[in-house]
Amino acid sequence: MTDKAFPSMKKQITFIAPGQTAKALILVYLKFSTVTSALLLNAILGFILLWIACHAYNWVASRFGGIEIVLSDAPEEA
Repeated sequence: MTDKAFPSMKKQITFIAPGQTAKALILVYLKFSTVTSALLLNAILGFILLWIACHAYNWVASRFGGIEIVLSDAPEEA
């Protein structure tokens, strides 16, 4: 939906902060978990795996380019 009224810009994600991303996603995941033992196991393993995944993404993005997204201005509310 690109037109003259809403110009868009193409951007590329070239870096994801591993610690912050893992922390935020684990907190969201924990919000929906119900079993205490699963909470701790999933928090620890999930944080480590997300941290590794962010570093892997950053390596790929620095060499080959990141995920491209298109941003546009939101329509103004009347």
